[in-house]
Amino acid sequence: MAGVVHLVKTNPALAPLFIFGGSGIVGGIAYIGHCLANGPDVVINKSAAEKPWNRIQPHENAKLWSPNKDFWQDRKERAEQLKRQA
Repeated sequence: MAGVVHLVKTNPALAPLFIFGGSGIVGGIAYIGHCLANGPDVVINKSAAEKPWNRIQPHENAKLWSPNKDFWQDRKERAEQLKRQA
């Protein structure tokens, strides 16, 4: 780490390289951690349910980012209405 600091002090033009490269690495690791923790198709605990993706309800969004959030909200409201009617 001290070598990187010394390198950036002697050549400040390298600072953006280390900043963006480091943030890309941190972002990639964070995304992998997110997928491992929240992904319905990732099974880390072998002693739990055999198929954890079956726990997702039809109105739940399992995506990291969804361009159509209203679709999932409408679907959730319809599921709640059907539950109340039954």
